[in-house]
Amino acid sequence: MKLDDCYQKNVVVTAHRGFSGNFPENTLLAFQKAMELGVDLIEFDLRGTKDHVPVVLHDATIDRTSDGTGPLEQFTLAEVRRFNFSHFFGPYHEGEHREEPAFPDVTIPTFQEVLELAAGRVCMNIQVYDASPAVLPKICELYRQYDLYEQAYLSMSTFADGQAVRELDPAVELCILEDRVEITVDRLQRQKQFGVQYYQPRRKQLSPDICRLVNDMGFRSNVFYSNTDEDNRQLIEWGQQGILTDRPDVLLETIQDLGLA
Repeated sequence: MKLDDCYQKNVVVTAHRGFSGNFPENTLLAFQKAMELGVDLIEFDLRGTKDHVPVVLHDATIDRTSDGTGPLEQFTLAEVRRFNFSHFFGPYHEGEHREEPAFPDVTIPTFQEVLELAAGRVCMNIQVYDASPAVLPKICELYRQYDLYEQAYLSMSTFADGQAVRELDPAVELCILEDRVEITVDRLQRQKQFGVQYYQPRRKQLSPDICRLVNDMGFRSNVFYSNTDEDNRQLIEWGQQGILTDRPDVLLETIQDLGLA
């Protein structure tokens, strides 16, 4: 699957941290379940371990999602593999940490393991939280090694981080998350001038006029986020092209019911 093919669709479905509404977020299980549903993209987060291995984790610490505690950067890959990462259940904004794991033997995945599972099968929105000189080159090298140029983009926190990627590999597709407090023509033009075509607004920033502006400027827009049929329908009515969701099953049902599949 290629990104160009995804964006020929009426609505682009991105599984936020995999099928995270029903399965442990940012795990191989959540990604596999999302792909089985037939989503267009999976979204996940990258950070580096103490020994600088890119692994999939949203938070700076392992406390919320595992049975361990402490910052990820204090653990080597071998050390953090000892913990079970299925202790958080439910969508990210309303889920809960449970004392007992939801599944046995769910370890934190490396970036390479995700690519072994998903490259060539689904497109990817890869949010990079660790843009350090010890980790970012490894992320870009794996992007190149698995030939993700038409399948994935890196979501970077700042333009400076995006520039660091450009210096390593100018062909990597980017989404820049800086400047999202308010959507204005000037801020969108800054994105354009940087050569970005992927844009990720927050849902609270959107309106029919903003959706129209973003579309008219030629962005491939993926809003964060929607988990209900009601919100899905509103965003689609406004002309929002892509939606990140913890519940891709619900979004796919909305799309089917609207006759947009």
